[in-house]
Amino acid sequence: MANYHHGPMAELAHQLTLSPVRLRLRQLDAIEHLVDTIEPDKSYPYDFICNHITEYTPRGGLQRTMQGKTLIEDLVQMVEDLSSAPVLPAGVFRPCYTTEELAARLKVSTKTVCRWRRRGLPGRKLRYSDGTVRMAFLDRSVVRFVARHRDLVLRGAAFKQLTEDEKRRIVDLARSILNQRRIRLHELSQMVAAQVGRAVETVRYTLRRYDHAHPKEALFGHGDQPLVAPEIMAIYDLVAAGTPVEKVAEQSGRSESDVRSIVREVRARQLLSKEIAFIHNAEFDAPGADRAILGRDHGPEVTRPRRIQPPKDLPPYLQDLYRQPLFTPEQERDMFRRYNYVKFKADRLRKKLDVTDVTDRELDAIDSLLAESERLKNEILRANLRLVVSIARRHVGRSSCFFEVVSDGNLSLMRAVEKFDYSRGFKFSTYASWAIMRNYARSVPEQMYQSSKLITGSDEALAVASVPDTVSRDTLLEGARHLVQKGLQLLTDRERDIVVRHYGLDDHNEPMTLDQIGGLFGVTKERVRQIERKAIAKLRQALGEGQEEFAEA
Repeated sequence: MANYHHGPMAELAHQLTLSPVRLRLRQLDAIEHLVDTIEPDKSYPYDFICNHITEYTPRGGLQRTMQGKTLIEDLVQMVEDLSSAPVLPAGVFRPCYTTEELAARLKVSTKTVCRWRRRGLPGRKLRYSDGTVRMAFLDRSVVRFVARHRDLVLRGAAFKQLTEDEKRRIVDLARSILNQRRIRLHELSQMVAAQVGRAVETVRYTLRRYDHAHPKEALFGHGDQPLVAPEIMAIYDLVAAGTPVEKVAEQSGRSESDVRSIVREVRARQLLSKEIAFIHNAEFDAPGADRAILGRDHGPEVTRPRRIQPPKDLPPYLQDLYRQPLFTPEQERDMFRRYNYVKFKADRLRKKLDVTDVTDRELDAIDSLLAESERLKNEILRANLRLVVSIARRHVGRSSCFFEVVSDGNLSLMRAVEKFDYSRGFKFSTYASWAIMRNYARSVPEQMYQSSKLITGSDEALAVASVPDTVSRDTLLEGARHLVQKGLQLLTDRERDIVVRHYGLDDHNEPMTLDQIGGLFGVTKERVRQIERKAIAKLRQALGEGQEEFAEA
C-alpha cells in the first residue's frame, strides 16, 4: 500500500481492495468523478468522500476535513491501487491509452504525462494481451482532464526541446549571475527563466543535468547551495591570514562588501560541514533552559580536596596533575550539562544558517558557543588527567613506552568527555576508567611491540647471538648507538628532533610527550604524531633492509 497524505484514505483504500470486482469497477468510476469534482483550494470531510465512493456513511460521523489538493493526489493513488488488486484486463476498458500513446496524442513528453497524474489525471494499472502490466488512461478521464486544465495541456504541447545553444546560454547566464552574487538554485532558475523565456522547472532541470555531466565545473553541490570556487577560497584565505579587507578587495578587483560577503559565506559553509556532537537531554528543550543551565555568572566553585602526595617517580609536570582540584558530584554534573548544552545551542543555530544570507552576528554567536564548549572541556580534562597517569602506571609501570601510553590515554579521556551522559547518574571517573582501560587492552601490547622494535638492542641481541663472549657489553651498546645515529641521518631536521625528544635519545633530557613537543614547535599533538609515524617508518626500513650497510659503515 502506497503512502497517502491522509490516514483515513489509506485505510479506505485497503478496505476497497478486498471488495468484489463488480463493486470495484463502480467504485473506480466514483473515485474518478470525485477527482473532477474536488477543488484544490477547498476542504472536504471524510464521511462525504467515503459515502460518495461506497454509498456508505461511517458510523460515528468522522468529520475530519482534508485539503482538496492533497485529497486529489490520494484519490489518484487510490485508483491505481484498486486497479492493481488484482490487475484487471485492458479489454474491460475501451478506449484507453498507455503513457506513450497518450503522450503522442497530446504532443507532450511521457514525463509531462506522469506529472499530470499529481494534478488529477487518474491512471489505472491494466494487463494487456501480451501479459505485461502497464499504466493506462481511460479516454473519458483524459477528456475530463483536458477540459478542466486546457491551459496546462496547451503549454505542454507548445513546449519545444532545448537546443544545445539554449542549454549553453542557460548555463552561461547562471554562471555569470553566481559570479556576482551567491543565491539558491530556485532563485537562480527564476532569474534565468525570465531572461530566456523558459519555464522555471525547465531551467532548474537543465542546470542539474549540467552539474551531473560536468562535476568539475558544477555550479551547485548535492543540495541547492552554490559551490565555493577556488578563487573564492583564495580570497577567504587572504582575509583569514590577516590581510586587510581593503587590500584583498583591491587585489581581487571586488568591492569590500563583496569580500566581506565571501568571508561570511565560507565561514558559514565551514560551520555547516562541521559535526557538532553532543549528548542531548530533554531539559535542553525546556522553557527557560538558558537561565536554568547557564544562569550563573561563572562556573561552579571548585572545592580544594585534601592535599594528595604525587608519586615521586613521576616528572614534575606530571606531578602537577595531582595538585589539580577535583570536582564534587554536583560540580561534575553541572560542568557536563553546560558543556553539552552550549554545543546543543551551537548546533541548533548552525542548522538555521543560510550561506547566501548570513550575518557576522550569527557566525560570531556560534563561534562563541563553540569556544565556550572548548573551555569547559579543557576544565573537565584538567581535573581528570591524573586518572590517565594512574591507570598507565598500573599497566606499564615506568617502562620505556610509559609516556606514549599516557598520550594515548589522554586521547581516550577526550573521547570519553564527548561521549559521557551525565543524566545517567554515574561518576565520570568510572566511565572514563572503563574507556581508558578498554583502549589500553588494545594499544598497550602494540606499544610494547613497537617500542621493542625501536630499541635496537633487542634486535641486535639476535644478530650478535654468536658473537664471542670476549665482546664487551659496552662495545655492543656503542655499536647500537652508532646504528641509531646512522638511521637518524636519513630523517629531516624536524623528524629527527621529534624522535630524539620523544624517546630521549640525546641522553641528556627526559623523554617528552607529544603535547610538550607540539607546544615547542607550535603545532598540534596530532601533527607531531603524524610526523613521528613517518619518521619511525623510515627508521624501521633503514634498520631492517639497510642494516648490513650501516653495520659496514
